[in-house]
Amino acid sequence: MLVNMKEALADAVKNHYAIASLNTPNLETLRAVIAAAEELDTPVMINHAEGHEPTVPIEVIAPLMLEYAKNARVPVCCHIDHGHSKDFVMKAIRLGFTSIMYDCSNLPLDENIREVKGFIEMVRPLGISVEAELGEMPNNMPTCVPGQEKSDLSDLSIYYTKPGEAARFCGETGVDALTISFGTIHGCYESKPVLDIELLKKIKAGITTDTALVMHGGSGVDAGQIGQAIKNGIRKINYFTAMDTAPAPYLLKTLQEAGDKPVNYSNLVNLAQDVMKEHALKAIKSML
Repeated sequence: MLVNMKEALADAVKNHYAIASLNTPNLETLRAVIAAAEELDTPVMINHAEGHEPTVPIEVIAPLMLEYAKNARVPVCCHIDHGHSKDFVMKAIRLGFTSIMYDCSNLPLDENIREVKGFIEMVRPLGISVEAELGEMPNNMPTCVPGQEKSDLSDLSIYYTKPGEAARFCGETGVDALTISFGTIHGCYESKPVLDIELLKKIKAGITTDTALVMHGGSGVDAGQIGQAIKNGIRKINYFTAMDTAPAPYLLKTLQEAGDKPVNYSNLVNLAQDVMKEHALKAIKSML
């Protein structure tokens, strides 16, 4: 069943868990994620990021995402992850996406507020939920997004969201969900991530609206810290890198064992899908 983000988050808020938000830039990942959510009988968000455009254009993947969402036995939100340009997010709305992350976090605070507030006023009458970002998510996945440079990861605190700014942002925009930075990164971790739970508590305490707090960079964060994040107010967790990279060793082993024998591509695809489903199951379970 196709829903928007606010509808999906309502159940997470009521039952004190975080909804899993997983990117699905191909049919195999899409099928794996939907199958995992149905097996666990839980709502899920399926994402297409603007950075995925070189991999699969939104015009190609959107109809597939929407069809699977509508036919799923659980609530599914079709979400844009890190939509940076107005043209791109407007295209997503025309294609039928029910939720948009309009990411203006690269702008100064006042401009970020102004852009997001105006966007919300425009799309809310259409029943579309909006996520924004405040602070900055450092990046360690330059090979996944063409042209994106690796961030300096020596001191993650320089990227952290400021509690006072988060309170102001939510109060002035009324945004449905806000991605905050408190110790995670996009991509693969070079060392064990350590979440600043005290900072999360301060951010949560200062927000007077019903804005849901979001954690990106779920891959590599241990279950204990995920549990602490959820306990202290995180209601949506993005997860992708670990799932997307998981099939490679299995595929390599299959090819090596085959030697000179032919290997059907369809068998490799099914193997990759099975591996990704197992990772999606594990990720979703850690958030329940």
